Amino acid sequence: MNKTMQICSILAMVCALSACVSVSESNVESGKRIAEMSQQAIATCGQGNVDKVTTTSYTCKANK
Repeated sequence: MNKTMQICSILAMVCALSACVSVSESNVESGKRIAEMSQQAIATCGQGNVDKVTTTSYTCKANK
């Protein structure tokens, strides 16, 4: 009985650890696209003047 419990515990730990990290390809692509848009936004708006960046666009802060 004790050996069965040890094996079950080890299997449970392996199953729990195998599901810790899940990275999909779309998340990686989104990250790359955000980085590209951020660089373009800084070049256009100027350092510190970027309001919002998404995967498809960016906005500059309004001069107040």
